[in-house]
Amino acid sequence: MDGQTRRKKLIEIIRQSDKPVSGTALAKSLDVSRQVVVTDIALIRANGMEIISTNRGYIISAESKCKRIIKSRHTDDQILDELFTIVDNGGCAENIIINHRFYNRLEAPLNVRSRRDAKEFMDAIESGKSKSLSSATSGYHYHVISAENEEELDIIEAELKEKGYWLPLDDWILS
Repeated sequence: MDGQTRRKKLIEIIRQSDKPVSGTALAKSLDVSRQVVVTDIALIRANGMEIISTNRGYIISAESKCKRIIKSRHTDDQILDELFTIVDNGGCAENIIINHRFYNRLEAPLNVRSRRDAKEFMDAIESGKSKSLSSATSGYHYHVISAENEEELDIIEAELKEKGYWLPLDDWILS
């Protein structure tokens, strides 16, 4: 089982439990070491999901939306289609992140939750006063995407893959 699949299963186990799940129990269920579980929890938290450590194990905050970092590449003409793909499937494009060769990691909030938000964003870009942040990196960029559940995130990711926008994540984004 690869890391991403394992982390999805880890989230599923914690969500389905009516009590905190210990790291030892998670490690046994996933057939990995406790250290792998600790690392996976840290990566899940880095993606924005609020997993709480208690003295009895891990729980997921009831208010926590599911979040995922995605890597994407497309032209400026495809920005609106990417944003529509996200919001039409129940997601929110919370931000954009680029890894610029000179400026390093740059991040800006988007909070695009609807088609109207996406159109307003594009109107601002097309007004000529600004360029898209991803234009500084030949279209390569990252988004934190949030949704009500993992299934919606899976659908968003699948549609972005189908359109050729989705790319595998680089390790630096998780640090």
